Amino acid sequence: MRAVPPFSLHRTITLILATFAIGTHAADDLAMDPPELLASAEIPAAFTLGSIEVEASRPELDTDSQVELGIDQIRAEDRQTVGAAISLAPGVYMGRVGARNEEVAHIRGFDLRQVPLFIDGIPVYVPYDGYVDLGRFTTSDLARIDIARGFGSLIYGANTLGGAINLVSRRPTEAFELDAGAQQDFSDDGDAIRSNVYANLGSRQGAWYGQLGVAYRDRDHDELPDDYTPTMVEDGGERDNSDSNDRRLSMKLGWTPRDGGEYVIGYNRQDGEKGTPPYAGTVDGVRARYWRWPAWDKQSAYLMTRTALGAHELKLRLYHDTFKNSLFSYDDATYTTITKPYAFRSRYDDYTNGAAVEGGIQAADSNRLRLAATWKDDIHREHNEGEPVRHFKDRSWTIAAEDTQALAPRWSLVTGLAHEARQSLQAQDYNSGTDTVSDFARDDNTALSGQIGVFFAASSATQLRATYAHRNRFPTIKDRYSYRLGTAIPNESLSTETADHFELGYVAQLLNALHADIALYTSGISDLIQQVSIDDSACNSPPCSQQQNVGKVRAQGVDMALHGGWHSLRYVLNYSYLDRSNRSDPGVELTDAPHHQGFASLSWDATPLWSLSANADALSGRYSSSDGRQRAAGFAVFGLSTRYHLTPEIALGLGVHNLADRLYEYSEGYPEPGRSYFVRVEAAL
Repeated sequence: MRAVPPFSLHRTITLILATFAIGTHAADDLAMDPPELLASAEIPAAFTLGSIEVEASRPELDTDSQVELGIDQIRAEDRQTVGAAISLAPGVYMGRVGARNEEVAHIRGFDLRQVPLFIDGIPVYVPYDGYVDLGRFTTSDLARIDIARGFGSLIYGANTLGGAINLVSRRPTEAFELDAGAQQDFSDDGDAIRSNVYANLGSRQGAWYGQLGVAYRDRDHDELPDDYTPTMVEDGGERDNSDSNDRRLSMKLGWTPRDGGEYVIGYNRQDGEKGTPPYAGTVDGVRARYWRWPAWDKQSAYLMTRTALGAHELKLRLYHDTFKNSLFSYDDATYTTITKPYAFRSRYDDYTNGAAVEGGIQAADSNRLRLAATWKDDIHREHNEGEPVRHFKDRSWTIAAEDTQALAPRWSLVTGLAHEARQSLQAQDYNSGTDTVSDFARDDNTALSGQIGVFFAASSATQLRATYAHRNRFPTIKDRYSYRLGTAIPNESLSTETADHFELGYVAQLLNALHADIALYTSGISDLIQQVSIDDSACNSPPCSQQQNVGKVRAQGVDMALHGGWHSLRYVLNYSYLDRSNRSDPGVELTDAPHHQGFASLSWDATPLWSLSANADALSGRYSSSDGRQRAAGFAVFGLSTRYHLTPEIALGLGVHNLADRLYEYSEGYPEPGRSYFVRVEAAL
């Protein structure tokens, strides 16, 4: 294990204290009124055409219960990936699929298959399994992240069993807008371990506007905490196979005629590659995987329009999304040979074509009606090198209606109903013994989703809500047809998962310095797809299992968010409690379901130019395997940062992550990085 120099924590404190002194003296030399400085750091305008939310019947009635995370908060907490950023929201935390080195989201116990990812309302989850690696998506070009928890707009379409995550991009409002930054991270012994560079350029010229964003993020390696105990697979210090590289490009061109319409063409591209650190735990029987991903590439091209028709409007979305992915499984930790039975070179070549049409009808001053139809074709093509390509195709579509009615000056009612369907159009099987491709049996699914919500505005600063939502998720291609490396039997006749969500919510501005958002909820999940053991003789590599609709789960809890400010102090405090129980089989543990989650942040504006922030993330223990043998312990991780404006347009930031060099895990056997430091420069013109 690499030796760590002594007094590293002392060096950190000394560095920050030195920054304090620089900031204090510089503030005396450079006078500036606070409003002038704040004007240089305005929050970027959001691309509203890309947002999907429940619309109010009247402007003064707020009927939207989703959580919004602005880019200012995301950057202040140095959350460079979407996976890291979403944990700033109550009821949401970042998890990690350790064996795949993927950042994932869990919203009130629901995973990414049940809470899909969208970019400007366009679904971007992987067609094969419904997942997506949130660690591959950077946050630098976003305006905000919208998170629906249970109750949310039916306009998203199918498979929003537990909610939805929508990444809302930017739209320029000025003739010239430039936002750029660069950051370098260092390990405890001074090694350069991570770097991040981004730039966003926007321009509005009359009715036309353009937006361009580029980002580059490189991870050379992670450093494990100093108190990590070496194992046969991992010797500590530099984490084996922990490198990654991501490049992102986003662009859009828009036209906004005087009648209030908007017409936009856009393109997003994400190219990545990564290693997967091997299992470094001590549970018997858990085998280390030596995996690398030479390619994790996604592209999306889209057309979005909004045509104003008096008080009504018509929206259209057309998109083409591709996903190319390579996974190489090696013989051992040298990552040089692929000869053993478990080693392979696997390739995916997927694409999605989709469309959505939406009509907004102002039926009366007190009523807003939305009608929508969505269509989506998912094509999955896979093979291991030396084998023929297998083809899978699913088609899903939705017809939805959503209505908001003002019942009284302070009351509003939201109702919605959607018919959803999934058709299996192609599914091919491969027999390695005979080297032949044949057709799987196919089956289809249909479902109804619905919701009702009552919203009461007690005052301009206080709102209460009571909502109910019934949601569904169709089984994915992987759910129905995967052999899971020879250990499972496919099940093409899987039924639809369903969930019923009840929520009571309270939002208020208290004492002019405290904003509170509290939600009590309970969710009942039926026909949950779970892995069930079956006769071992049915599989090539026992033990043998099959995906079946046997699960009944209840999730209930409370989400609380407090934020505000007092003089030069700003604070955020989130806490969530989750009680998630397996009612159909208590002996099967539910994974990634912590009882407690918390986040706290305190910022101090010492001068108009200089600020200091401290934050803490905490998570209680949770199971990483359904048999209960793997369990990740609870943890609390702390960070410090400081930011100083060299000029109104340029700021310098310094900070430290995992201040105490805490050894912690999201998934048992996959320890997270130890203490690291960063230096960042930002410019906004």
